[in-house]
Amino acid sequence: MDSKEGKTRRGFIKEVSAGAVAGATLANLGCSTGAGGKGAVTLEILEPHGELAFPERKGLSAPRLGDLNGKKVAILAIGADSEAFFDTVKAMMKQRYPKVEFVHFVAGGPNSPDNSAEVAAACDAWIEGVKASETGSRHDTGARLEKRGCPGVAIVSDAVIRAKKLLADINGMPTCRVLAVPAVDFLVAKADLKLMKPVAEAAFEDIRKALTDPLTKEEREVEDFKYDYSPKKFTGADYAEANEKFQQYCADNQMTCGLPVVPPTREAVDRMLAGTSYPPDKEIGLLFPKQGRATVEKIAISAVMAGAKPEYLPVIIAMVEAIAKDFNQYHIVNEILPITFISGPIVEEIGLNNGVGYLAPGHRANATIGRALLMCMINIGWRRMDVYSSPGGLGQPVAYVNYVIPENQAVSPWESFAASNGFPSGESTVTICEGIFISRGPSETLSDAGFKERMEEMKGMFSHSAGVFGFFGMPRDASEMRHMIAIHPTFARQLANAGYTRESFVRWLHDQNTIDWDKMGEAERKAFRAMVAEGKVLGVKPEDCKPGLRREPFADPRDVAVIVAGTGAGGVIVFQTPVGSTAHAEDVETPRPFMHKVVRGATLTKAGR
Repeated sequence: MDSKEGKTRRGFIKEVSAGAVAGATLANLGCSTGAGGKGAVTLEILEPHGELAFPERKGLSAPRLGDLNGKKVAILAIGADSEAFFDTVKAMMKQRYPKVEFVHFVAGGPNSPDNSAEVAAACDAWIEGVKASETGSRHDTGARLEKRGCPGVAIVSDAVIRAKKLLADINGMPTCRVLAVPAVDFLVAKADLKLMKPVAEAAFEDIRKALTDPLTKEEREVEDFKYDYSPKKFTGADYAEANEKFQQYCADNQMTCGLPVVPPTREAVDRMLAGTSYPPDKEIGLLFPKQGRATVEKIAISAVMAGAKPEYLPVIIAMVEAIAKDFNQYHIVNEILPITFISGPIVEEIGLNNGVGYLAPGHRANATIGRALLMCMINIGWRRMDVYSSPGGLGQPVAYVNYVIPENQAVSPWESFAASNGFPSGESTVTICEGIFISRGPSETLSDAGFKERMEEMKGMFSHSAGVFGFFGMPRDASEMRHMIAIHPTFARQLANAGYTRESFVRWLHDQNTIDWDKMGEAERKAFRAMVAEGKVLGVKPEDCKPGLRREPFADPRDVAVIVAGTGAGGVIVFQTPVGSTAHAEDVETPRPFMHKVVRGATLTKAGR
């Protein structure tokens, strides 16, 4: 470049100091130099936490009983093992207070009606327990009873005591009395009830004191929740040090999944907000467990932290909207995960991988969109990942990015998943449910079986011998069942060639797995009785084998979502849940449908506008 312009450019570059270049770069990162000492760098980030919709809290006010003689104590036992625990507690209490009486109630589950008024009217105090695994409810029985002026104590294992106390706090009663028993001791005793007596004996005195000791000042006087939502600053000798301080702050305050996050500076968040036409203060909904307000800006902050691009933001907003209404967010923890189907032209436009390895690492759109939903739940909803876990508590590595399944419409023999759910052509949608049971179905690469054998394999995944239908040993109401199936294109084409539509395939799964005693022949009934006797039909007992017996794998074909994803040499994956996000709840009379949301407000893509 010999032109005068070229010489001028070269000369300009030589004249720019290294410090000026560094300053310009840091400015783009949302940093300032010189603060905190010569050459120091300050990183200012926007607050990720959602502002609480209900910050009000109250202390305990119902007086403890002092003397239990002549009083009625309600026992709210969680399962047969808890009854064995309380048998010992009641015997010891009767010995100490001969005139004490006991009344019994079934402890409320995640979807149980509120019976706190009935319990409070029948007793002077209550004992609830023993909760050995994380709660799946947004409500707390103890907090409800305390608000009704009925004192008591909850017993949990020490593995979940923090979760139980947080639940009481979320329900506005942070000082509810909660006691812990050793988790291992209690769980070992569940399998050998003769060991339960010493576990209960060791806890008795603390239980007695919880019912009788006077309230302390700290238990009675509680302030409303307060938090500083203003931007936070982190200063270091250079950007690396400032950023490390920010990363450690996120880790110390449970604001991350454990992996490093992108700093949500004002500049980065504004760039993210350019992906939507929605105003930053638009409220999309509330995220549990603390019911933080999910505004568009807060969602954008989490999207930045997750490493997403601005054109992904409308999809992330739709996902948050899907779980922010009529969805039991408590049921989504470290093992029970949200499953997201994405359909429509936005899949191709933002570069979602819907082919080889669509659930594997290496694809920014897939990974950061799923991670952004997790970051929203963690920060906007104040979900502590070190506390909220599912029974067993092992977790799943996929929880870092969640299950994001984009439709491969180009090779599907059917109309789009969005169109099959009644949305106009060209619309892009997200559909979310949860997956408790996750199973791999027929695969092109792992099996030489033919189409008939693949159909039999699919049938077996929906039969009443499958674990989903005997969840925790209890038969499930067909209206509660939800299934999400991702089918690879080869199997989808085979289905279409055999004359199946998406809807008729779902109907076939239903009819093949419906148990109807009245329609069976004698030979079928004999064979069925034998299977029941061998315990091969979950939820059905020998005495059930009589006229009127009918069991369905699901109640409505609309409760089975089928999407085509992956490549020809792919596999089938089935997500199933008999409870949870769509199940009926105390504030919802009937089971809910899938959470379908249309992607709206896009500015950087043609789709989703």
